[in-house]
Amino acid sequence: MICLTASSPLNNKRLKLSGNTVQFSPALVNVGRESILPSRPGAFIGPDSEVVAVVKYIKFESSAMYQNVVIYYNDSVDSDNLAAAMALMRAMETRPNTRLLWIVEPRQVSFGLSPTKEQQDECEKVVKKHFPTRGNPWKILFGGLLSESDLNGIEELMKPSYGPKQDAILHRRLTAWDQVTCMARWSKASVEILMDLESLDEIENPVNLNFHYKEELAARSVEELMSYQDIMNKPFAQRVESLRVWYRRCIERVETRPENHGSSVRPLDFNSLCDAIQTAGSVRFFGGASLTILQRFIQRGVASNVRCHLQVGSYDPSANLFPNQFNISLNPKAARFVFNHFTEFSDFAVVPSQAAQSTKYSLTGLKHEGGRCLERRVLGFNCHEDPLKIAEKQVTIEKDYPNQACTMPDLTAFLCALIPNFNGSTLGYAQVDDDDGALIFRRESSGIPMYDIMDNRTLKETEVVATLSSLAGGKDMPELVL
Repeated sequence: MICLTASSPLNNKRLKLSGNTVQFSPALVNVGRESILPSRPGAFIGPDSEVVAVVKYIKFESSAMYQNVVIYYNDSVDSDNLAAAMALMRAMETRPNTRLLWIVEPRQVSFGLSPTKEQQDECEKVVKKHFPTRGNPWKILFGGLLSESDLNGIEELMKPSYGPKQDAILHRRLTAWDQVTCMARWSKASVEILMDLESLDEIENPVNLNFHYKEELAARSVEELMSYQDIMNKPFAQRVESLRVWYRRCIERVETRPENHGSSVRPLDFNSLCDAIQTAGSVRFFGGASLTILQRFIQRGVASNVRCHLQVGSYDPSANLFPNQFNISLNPKAARFVFNHFTEFSDFAVVPSQAAQSTKYSLTGLKHEGGRCLERRVLGFNCHEDPLKIAEKQVTIEKDYPNQACTMPDLTAFLCALIPNFNGSTLGYAQVDDDDGALIFRRESSGIPMYDIMDNRTLKETEVVATLSSLAGGKDMPELVL
């Protein structure tokens, strides 16, 4: 077995390790004289079914050849995440000497939890009965706002726990491959997505996993969904193990799609990322996840090379589903640290929830630009349609939602940076109040740069198409990103 470091992207790159010349290409790896075809993530199998090489981590090619690096960092499971990725891809694809890094942050999961609508309604009734003064029962349940002490003595309620870390990685791999599929179709080129697995030890998913939408189902085939339904009828212990097999098989199928030839989903090597940041002429970071990796940038001493643009925070605590805005709730300690040290970055700006949710987008416009890939995500996440009906095309945006519009928070946040004065956005400042652990923005004349959009607006189909189409001419846009 030869352990090696891969080059990224895996296109005609050579390394010499222990006397062997290793050449990577999208479909073939050569170690010495042997031709090796990829057989499973992280391993390469030789002619005699022997594991001859294992990719332990990804080492980036030197960023010295790139003047600019743009980092997309997101959880990438919802429709607005995918729409934001599409916008960033369009804005960057015409920029010379620019490398776009796609990094996704995992979330804890709990395989096997999938209550029916009737069961969820019953839970809400129980919460309303026992906690009548706590507010909206659905918000309490979805946000996991009841503690273990709250539940003592209430037999009808229990707090679900996270599954093991390997389940979170399995879920992350499948959803990352789903994003690869969409992006490969849009760009007609191979795509590499890197998983920040180190962050799993630092973040905590605030969502009650018994109530969370199963985002991976919207992209599945009819056969995969029928298999999923059969598994969910099994006893819980048997169901969980069967679901792990189901995830692996779904990953194997999506990996072998023709459009994904040459693409990859691999663990991020943080040391190599820091090397890339230090050698690049300019680094811009577009974030829509926790601030964990930004804390690590500060601690590693590379923050001064990075310009940050984040969808994070809120200045209206009553609008939050959780004590903190979601991206802060994932790791409040990291958020507090970054907000206290934001001046260590070359540039730093935030788009709070209120501004990010100010703009609605015609669903037909999003479908026009993002195709079937984005349509399926919208139908599942925004329209709450049954995944099987989506797969069978029983429901479509054109037929069932031709006049509907929805907010796309991450898309709006990114457009604030990509298009000057998007939807009347202005750049002001905010201070951070720490109210018993809740981090809330307060508008001030100095502090953290913060985008504001004061008026709500709905973009019609033609406006959505025109807005997203304009990004393809990014090379002519003045100083928007780089």
